[in-house]
Amino acid sequence: MNESVIDIGMYITYGLLVVAALSALVASIFQMVTNFKKAVPALIGIAVLLAIVFFAYSISTNEVYDNAGPAVSQWVGGGIKTTMILVGLALVSAIFTEVYKLFR
Repeated sequence: MNESVIDIGMYITYGLLVVAALSALVASIFQMVTNFKKAVPALIGIAVLLAIVFFAYSISTNEVYDNAGPAVSQWVGGGIKTTMILVGLALVSAIFTEVYKLFR
């Protein structure tokens, strides 16, 4: 098959992907602005998630790992610690829910 046809198809796909992502972003921002009271819980969740990421990043060291700079190593450590914190919160939440259902 002709490579130029494949290249054109890939560029069209990339363009449509960008259009879809921007449409989803604009639609969600529009929905949030028009129904702000319903958006407050989601905004609180995003703020808590950002606080967890900032906390995990701040306690991570910038010790250099395998050909990565100190900034990248600190972000990797922060991502790993964020994942551990979120998994721990999910486990605590699941246990709490089951205990609550047991006594309900």
